[in-house]
Amino acid sequence: MEKSSSDSTFESTQEFFDLWVKTYQATLGRLTEMPAMGPSREKSEKLMKGFSHFVNLYTAWMESNVDLQTVFKEAMKKVREKTATDMEGDLSPDRYKDFYKIWMETYSETFHEFLKSGHFANDLGKFMSHFMEFQKFNREVLEENYLKPMNLPTKTEIDEINKELYSLRKTVKKLSSQVRELSKKQ
Repeated sequence: MEKSSSDSTFESTQEFFDLWVKTYQATLGRLTEMPAMGPSREKSEKLMKGFSHFVNLYTAWMESNVDLQTVFKEAMKKVREKTATDMEGDLSPDRYKDFYKIWMETYSETFHEFLKSGHFANDLGKFMSHFMEFQKFNREVLEENYLKPMNLPTKTEIDEINKELYSLRKTVKKLSSQVRELSKKQ
């Protein structure tokens, strides 16, 4: 089977991305693992960890994009195979409607199959995991560098207050019921 220019472009894009990931892991990826030194050691280590979170998120996102492009390309090939002879000669509005219907059904089926696959679920899980790590890191940086210095409550402090409030309400409710029981007995 002959390769089209879109096949070679797609493969070269995939090769470039794979090469980029390997190069990052061999160079900057190792820098993020090096221990920091000096008075700002903790902040430097935290920022390097954040950079690592960002790269992991970006890599998972790019891998998902590559998979979606592969599915898109596969769907396009299926449409081309189904309609190659149908789109020759005079084209009427009805033939365009038929083409549109075939196009929609083919894309829907192809993407539906992909979205049900374990591969998609795995990719989505990996992406969401890296996204949550990145989001958690950003929240920590925001709290540490902006909220605490401005004497504003952090999420952790608000969560602690909510737990305490819940505990106090529970205690008040328990004590209120005990008071009612004691006042009934008198």
